[in-house]
Amino acid sequence: MKKNFDYHGLIGEGNPLLRYPQLLEAAIDEFSQKKFEDASLNDILKKADMSKGSLYHHFGDKFGLYLALMDIIIKKKVSFFVPFLQKREDSGDFFDTVRDVIRGTSDFMFADERLHHLFNRNMEAGKELTEQLIQYFPYNYGAWFHKLICSAIESGQIDKKYSPEFIVKILEIMFSNVHKLLPQQVTPEQAIEAIDQMVTMMQYGIAAKKEDS
Repeated sequence: MKKNFDYHGLIGEGNPLLRYPQLLEAAIDEFSQKKFEDASLNDILKKADMSKGSLYHHFGDKFGLYLALMDIIIKKKVSFFVPFLQKREDSGDFFDTVRDVIRGTSDFMFADERLHHLFNRNMEAGKELTEQLIQYFPYNYGAWFHKLICSAIESGQIDKKYSPEFIVKILEIMFSNVHKLLPQQVTPEQAIEAIDQMVTMMQYGIAAKKEDS
């Protein structure tokens, strides 16, 4: 990271990457295909027809560019599923809420598969990069679900033996790995069917029900 560079200035409405569509596309292409440490800044700049001096001025370094890119991606992904959470907040049906949120994540994937892969690469990033990014992003997916989970436990939809923290971890794993749970070359309709199966398995488990005697 570059000393004395204001990385916080890369976040939000003032994100300079919003003003450079060619750089945005080049960064998405490179970072969605490679891990952060393997991504080539030179290749990105060549595709974007931008000089290193200009990039260093606006973004500080490769980390700054990645930070600005993740800011755009996280906001875009959140915009897909937060409306489902807000709509379902008082519905009382926890598992239907989970279905809607995962469908929103699936919609995000179909909107631009590169962004989905890039977001998941970030979820699997090394400890150092993850800790650096956490400093800049206040998004707490678990907090959004905590109230819903507690209500579902109180209403008997979720067994009390499972803690809200444990369920949040399960949901985070599901949301970040939706693409791994779907068939290859999946259609939106097949995705919805697979999502329903995933949540049903979470809701009822996979043990076969005993037939009534």
